[in-house]
Parts: sequence; C-alpha cells; structure tokens
Amino acid sequence: MGHFSPPPGDTKIVEALRLVAGPIFAAVLTEGSAQTLLTVHASSGPERRRLKASILDALVGFSEYRIRVRFHKPADLLSATSLEAFVAKLGGQKIVYDPTGALVRAKGLVDASRAVRSSLNEHINGLYYAPLLRTFYVTLKKERVVSGDKVRLSDLASIQQAVLDAISSAFATASAECPAVRVGFGLPAASLVPVDRLSIMNWSARLGLAMRRYWKPITVAALFGLGTTTAAHSQEAAVSESNLKVKGSFGEVIDDYTWTVDGAFTAPLGERFGLQVEGGAGASNGQDYYGAAAHLFARDPESYLVGVFGAYSEGSDFNVDAFRTGGEFEFYLNQLTVSGTAGYQFSQTLGDKVIGSFDLKWYVTNNVAITAGALGDEDRVFGRGKLEWQPGFAALPGLAFHADGVWGDDDYQSIMGGLTYYFGSPASLKDRHRKQDPDSALFGLFQAVQQEQEKLCALYGGC
Repeated sequence: MGHFSPPPGDTKIVEALRLVAGPIFAAVLTEGSAQTLLTVHASSGPERRRLKASILDALVGFSEYRIRVRFHKPADLLSATSLEAFVAKLGGQKIVYDPTGALVRAKGLVDASRAVRSSLNEHINGLYYAPLLRTFYVTLKKERVVSGDKVRLSDLASIQQAVLDAISSAFATASAECPAVRVGFGLPAASLVPVDRLSIMNWSARLGLAMRRYWKPITVAALFGLGTTTAAHSQEAAVSESNLKVKGSFGEVIDDYTWTVDGAFTAPLGERFGLQVEGGAGASNGQDYYGAAAHLFARDPESYLVGVFGAYSEGSDFNVDAFRTGGEFEFYLNQLTVSGTAGYQFSQTLGDKVIGSFDLKWYVTNNVAITAGALGDEDRVFGRGKLEWQPGFAALPGLAFHADGVWGDDDYQSIMGGLTYYFGSPASLKDRHRKQDPDSALFGLFQAVQQEQEKLCALYGGC
C-alpha cells in the first residue's frame, strides 16, 4: 500500500484531519463559482454525529472553504461496478487527503483509461486492474492486431507504448502508486476490477468468468485499503430517518379496470427497531375496498429485518373483510434481498387459514429492482413479479415507477403499474428499501378481498 503525500499547500488540511479519531478515508476539493467546497468522506457508523462534529471542529479555521461531510456505508462503495463508478461516487476535482492511497490509485487508473480510450479505442477490448498483482491489463481486439496467423508486432509495440505513456502521465505526481502494465489478448486467473464502464462485461460473459475465478465483483475495501478505515463501523439504525411514501397504481384485474392508492409512514424506535403504519383504498369494477396495516420490526440494514405485522381490509360489497397477522423477514445479500412472511388469516367470508409469501428481489443497479416470488394460502398460490425504477430526477429525487403482475388459479391475472413517491432525504432505491420502509402488508390482502368480491358479484349480481 502506498503512502499518501499531500500536495503543497494542503498539508494543514491533512494535519487537521489526522487529529480526528474516526474512519475518514478521503477529502477532496471542488471549485465553485462563489466558494471552494471541501468534502470529507468517512465510513458510516453509530457515532456519525459525533464524528461529523469533530471534523467540523477540526476544520473551523478553514473559512475559505465550504465544508461538507459525507458518510458512506462500505456496501454502497463496494456496489460500484467499475473504478470509474467508484471515483464518481466521491467526486471532487483535487484530492487533498487520502491516507490509504486508494483514491489516488483509482483516479490515476481512470485517467489513464480515458487517455487510452481516446487514442486506441478501436483496438481495445477492455481495461482491468488486478489489485493483488498491482497490474493494469489492457486486452486487445485480435482482429485489429492479428493479420492471418501473425501478430503485427509494430502495431503491438506502438499500442504498448501509448498505454505506458498514458499510465506515466496519469501517475506523474504519484509515481509510487504507478502499476505494472500488461497488453495482450487474454486475462490472468486473478481478481480483476473493470476500470471504466466500457469494460464491464455483459452478464453472460461475467457469469462464465466468475465461475472460473477470472473475475470478481469490485472489493475496494480489501483491494485498495479502505478496509483499514472501517474498523469502527457497527450496526446502523434500523430506520435511517422518519419517512413517508405514497403509491398510486392502476391497471386491469381479471379484465376489470382497477386502481389503488396507499401510503406508509415509517419511524425509528431507538437504534434497533422501527414502526410502520400504512393505509390504502382502491376499486375494481366499481367495487371499493380499503384497509390499514402496521409493522413492528428490528433491522440491521447490512444484513436482515425481522418483525411482526397486522393488516385489516374490508370490501364495500357483500361484507367481505379479513384480518391477517404474522411474522416477516428480509435477508440482505449485496444486490439480492430474500424476503418472506408467514401468518394466519381470520375471516368469515374468506375463511380462517395459514397465509404466506416468499420473494427474491435483485437490484440490477441501486436504483432498479426486479422481484419475483409467490404468495398464497392453504387453498391457492399465486406467482408474482415486480419491476421498480427510481430515475433520480434532480427536481423529484423520490419519484419511482413500478409495474406489478400477479397470476394464479381460476384464470386470475392482475397487471398494474404506477408511481411511488418517497419523501425524505435523497437516497438510492436500495437504501429506501433497506433503511426506510419494509414491504407493504396490504398488497396481498387487497388482492384477496378484491378477488372474493369479484366472485360473489359474478354469483349473485347486483354489482
């Protein structure tokens, strides 16, 4: 691991930050029209308020800068799929504090990759870094360098020299961090990190390489030294902050126009527990239904949620009503969430019975989630799928789009889509799911009440 040497003029910032006891791993400057912004990056932990206060106190004498402190969960940093994405998460124009050398090294590799792409892009297949070997790998397109069965050595030599020049220029002020360079047509059997977004392998190729240990997801902490800054990390709060979401959906259920509107408010109960209350209403083929639910849960946003829920729903026709209660769980595995419920339903019209659900939610990115699973009771089982996307509009950071489908016995089919708005501080969709509100307990219950009303309406008419 290289030792960070501060640029001239930044020594005082380095000295001030070194006196702060806490997991600070970087500080960067960004020029602004009115004032330069100094952003200090630190690992998130249970004492973040104390750490933020300590950082601001340490930098109180730097009035020429506007100071900002940003906290990061290690999982959020590690979710970057390339070094380019990792560097973009931290931003800034000038690195003034980098005790592990991680950011200097990553930024140098990204700058070098841009120079290589600029001059040699038509020859390049991919750009990768092997941290354990400290080597920058450039893979070439064979058709650009091979003529028949022979490699055009002059072309290969000029490409290698261009890559060496790009690396030397990028690491001119941090020569100790300069990696070795290898140019060729293959990759070693080592842990590799894509340097830029154009080098991220397609899903099928990535899976095949992963099975052969030729590629592993980016592990910045272990490979670049950030792990040394996260020792103080421990469990975050079960709910990051009190929050509200409102959701509207419309579509067709068994060929009938259907709409629903529901909302949920979630609040922390100390550090480990959270409470959610939700309510909603809807109509299908002119038949109204409404309901309310509550959740009490314990959660570690890094690994799990366990809780209990109760939900009640009633239809406007035929006195259809039901109450459900039970337990729920969520397990967090990087980009995958495994969740489920198990409980009991009490209803004179729908019957008393065991109910449950099981779902797998995959985060294609931190703002795109695909869910597949099943729900049902002792008599019927339904398959379901969902897509949710939060585009991250600057003016509407909490806006997300969703599409839901449910299929089951008796030709049951539900296709719904709509909007969700998450109120509160800007966050990724993944963080909203894992740090704010758990899944609704009303979705399946509304479906059961609505389906029963449809059945009774078909039998007796008058709807």
